[in-house]
Amino acid sequence: MSKKTFKHYQRRLIHLVTSIVHRSFQYNYSLSSANVSTTDDNIKSMGQFLEKPKIEKHNSRGKNDDIRYGLGSMQGWRVDMEDAHATILKLDDNHWSCWSYFGVFDGHAGFRTAVKAAEKLHLHILSSLNTLVQDNLNGKSSLLNVTSSQLDFNKFEMAIKDAYFKFDNEWREENRTINPDDKSGTTAISCLIDAERVYFLNVGDSRAILVSNEGRILLATKDHKPSDQMERQRIQEAGGTVLIQRVNGSLAVSRALGDFEYKNNSNRRPDQQLVSPEPEVTCHTRNLTIDSSKQEEQVAFIVLACDGIWDVVTNEELATYILGRMHVTDDLSEICNSVLDMCLYKGSKDNMSLIIIAFKNAPTPTPEWKAKDDTLNNEIKKKTIEIYNRNPNKTNLDSNTLWQQVVTSLNEQSSIREVLPVGGGFISKRSVFENIFDSMIKGTNYTGNSSSGLFINDEDDDEKNEHNSRSITSTNPSTADIPSSNNNNLATLTQ
Repeated sequence: MSKKTFKHYQRRLIHLVTSIVHRSFQYNYSLSSANVSTTDDNIKSMGQFLEKPKIEKHNSRGKNDDIRYGLGSMQGWRVDMEDAHATILKLDDNHWSCWSYFGVFDGHAGFRTAVKAAEKLHLHILSSLNTLVQDNLNGKSSLLNVTSSQLDFNKFEMAIKDAYFKFDNEWREENRTINPDDKSGTTAISCLIDAERVYFLNVGDSRAILVSNEGRILLATKDHKPSDQMERQRIQEAGGTVLIQRVNGSLAVSRALGDFEYKNNSNRRPDQQLVSPEPEVTCHTRNLTIDSSKQEEQVAFIVLACDGIWDVVTNEELATYILGRMHVTDDLSEICNSVLDMCLYKGSKDNMSLIIIAFKNAPTPTPEWKAKDDTLNNEIKKKTIEIYNRNPNKTNLDSNTLWQQVVTSLNEQSSIREVLPVGGGFISKRSVFENIFDSMIKGTNYTGNSSSGLFINDEDDDEKNEHNSRSITSTNPSTADIPSSNNNNLATLTQ
């Protein structure tokens, strides 16, 4: 057989295998999704998606003397909610009392690993950091209020990685005993914050961005995908393949917690497996930075978000949009909800969760920005009512058609275009339109709520068990502004 003929048959074989694996994955995934029941009889699944999205928002917020945060989470089009989160404003009462920890965990093939990571991962991190400090004391008295400048980055990084490896191994043993059939995994995007630095800890394709008060991206974490050259090399060295940009044609991320079916090579270290639990650790100082024009920039806020957000917006778009909303409202959860709605209407089909962590240098609301935003909302309301009322066949009026007519009409006015949210545009105001349209269809008064759907705090999940949500909180769930004296808490969420 000639070399040319061999390559021809090799290409055909690869194409055939890829096709078979892809079809098998789609078939198996559809079967597993179709077997999942929902609590709402009016919402039926179509494969892995619902006929209409669940748009109820789950929120929490909190603050201490240094930072404040807001969280928003929404199930969206997915049959199940597999995201979880952790929000801890005070890591402990000893060495790390001035450190905060936040994490977003995007589960796949189930919610269990994401929930367990939200509950336990920070405890492993804390244990590793305590060991690091004790090893460096050399018999000296206890060191309180450790600051990041006192830590050697290489040793800090090793301690963090050790914590992730130990968590993953412990969870493997626990899962083997209590739920041996569980095949779930999760990405993990987390950050540790003290007065001097921000550390980002990343596993998978959830992402964090650090944004200046000028809207510039100071740092963005790297997504861990099988198509990445270094990730692909590790997968192949471990005996795997990358097909249709997935590990062995199945898993879309190359690093994750859980996913133990991809971590069975006893001759290789945890970071050398097909799927690695190794976090990528990066840091950024919170001190002033100077850009090329010698203007002072300060760290304004952090965004931690799952890929349901990043699938439809860029780092720059989201940074600019959030910065603009901070000029309108200081409620970070409200801003999170507006992001969730915007991403839903931009076409995200995934679960969506994000945390916004604001520093003291973040923008604050001004009357001018608030007035412009109110004017835009009122113009959308007026135009929607005007076009709706002149339509002779209101009962069959489609919201998408009406929305396009509203946008086309308003876009002709330069005064409207000038006040559209930067980074969001008209689509970021779709929820305003939907509330107006819904109120007219139902014959009720428009409430003026800028984000569609219900707002559900974590504490309401516990009391009412709405939508069969699985809510896990600590003794002091962070569902409102919390005084700095009572911030040693954990809030995790799945729905």
